[in-house]
Amino acid sequence: MPPEASNEGFALMEGGLKMERAPRYEFMRPEEIDAVLKTSPVAYIPWGALEWHGLHNCIGLDALKAHAICLDAAKQTGGVVLPPVYAGFQTMKPYRGFKHTIEISAETIQRLLHEYLEQLTDEGFKVLVVLMGHYGKAHVDAVTQVCEEFSKSHPDVVVLAFPEYLVAVDDGVRGDHAGAYETALMMHYYPETVDLSRLPTGRALTVDEDGIGGDDPREKATTQYGRWLAERIVQRLVERVKEALQRIKA
Repeated sequence: MPPEASNEGFALMEGGLKMERAPRYEFMRPEEIDAVLKTSPVAYIPWGALEWHGLHNCIGLDALKAHAICLDAAKQTGGVVLPPVYAGFQTMKPYRGFKHTIEISAETIQRLLHEYLEQLTDEGFKVLVVLMGHYGKAHVDAVTQVCEEFSKSHPDVVVLAFPEYLVAVDDGVRGDHAGAYETALMMHYYPETVDLSRLPTGRALTVDEDGIGGDDPREKATTQYGRWLAERIVQRLVERVKEALQRIKA
């Protein structure tokens, strides 16, 4: 099993786990966090859901892909990556009636997000990145509202909040739901979680029947495509974060 699939950001070494890539907040000691705050006070918050993503994908897809992207970005920008948050509003349960989905209210998500932002600011972080792997419009609106209000009351902190694909739309990247885009990203980051053979054959895939929207993953989802998507998204995310770091230093 590759390191990304078992201990993101770590490699298995004799005597235990050794941090060698993006720092995961939950594994860090106080002095390590203090060092990050002095050089690159960035906190990545990967935000997703527990939600149906077809018979071929795992339920935690949204948060897992956002977390993996944040880890890749943090290797270039510095900062810390928080554990993924599994709290999605407007999921496939109320939208299309799919089970194996945990729907969280907008009020709960907004309260939780506000406290994350407040606490991370209190800890000394100056750039807060809320990377949304789940992006139903009502969910995005709820998250964006909190971030905009927080930014107004904390002018010395830069808050970046957007769906992960949105930073790379100029490169031709388009998000979907369990289609070729999301499936390919999971094939790149967590290949053991994807099983295309679970999908039906002989007919088109639909949102109503399969909970899948976007290009057909049976035809277009590949590890190579997932790698290309990840590279484009990470590159653009890194650019946004570095710009934000320059703003707080100005």
